This record gives sequence, structure tokens and C-alpha cells, in this order.
Amino acid sequence: MELGLFQTDALVEKLAKAFYRLQGYVVRDNYRMQDSTHPAEKACVAMALVAIEEVEFELAGNDDEEVITWQQGQPLSDDRQYFFCKYEEFALTLLTSPAINTTRVEVYLGNTRLYVSEKEITQEEATEELQDFLSTLAAQVQTLSRIQF
Repeated sequence: MELGLFQTDALVEKLAKAFYRLQGYVVRDNYRMQDSTHPAEKACVAMALVAIEEVEFELAGNDDEEVITWQQGQPLSDDRQYFFCKYEEFALTLLTSPAINTTRVEVYLGNTRLYVSEKEITQEEATEELQDFLSTLAAQVQTLSRIQF
């Protein structure tokens, strides 16, 4: 089950306001949380989006389905295959070299490289490790969003 655009928007607002209230804040009913620039309010919107995504994923029953969908790029040579995936500002790349049984994975946020792994593992194993890294990164970013500067 996937929500429509307007349903998702309304649910994000409802959940974000609920998360904000749980932290002891007061918010007007007609206030639009998604337009906020305040860090705590932005964090509540992010939590709402994650909650909706997780519920949709669970309802879809895709427990064993790969979350990262690789698209094949131009092979770099006969024995080196290139795959990529783009999510908003994130770019994921995967390079396989079956001749030497090596897979290299990189994660970029804009022009900044966040993650590199090169191991003697299969594409599927590299994808699982990458998904674990991205899940950990998402949790850590939520923690960082609570820091007051």
C-alpha cells in the first residue's frame, strides 16, 4: 500500500506535530511543519517521513526485497561492471571485477564521499553491507539533528 501525494503530505504534518508535542512543544493546528527552518521542527518532519516510509515498506511485505535498486552503467572493461543508484543528493556506485572477485562500493552526498568499501564479496553481499551502513548513517544523522549550536 502506498499513500498518495496529498495523503502523505497531510500525514507528515500530523505526525510531525505529534512528535513535536511529545517533546513538550506547543504547535498551532494551522502551522505547516514542513516549511519550518527550526532544527527541532525539521527533525520532527524527518522522523515523520521515516515513519511513513517504514510503515509503507512493512505493509508492502518486501522484507526480503532489495531496497537499493542498481542500474547498470557502461562497463569499464570486459571484466569490470559498473552499477549506480541515485537518491536525491545521494549517489551510490558499485563496481564489480569478477576476474579478481572484488566489489567496490562508494557513497557520495553531493561531491563528498562518505563511504568506500572494496572487498572480495559478491554484489549481493556488498549491497547488504551498504544497506546496513546507510541505516546506521540515518540513525546517526537523527542523533546529530538534536545538537544545539
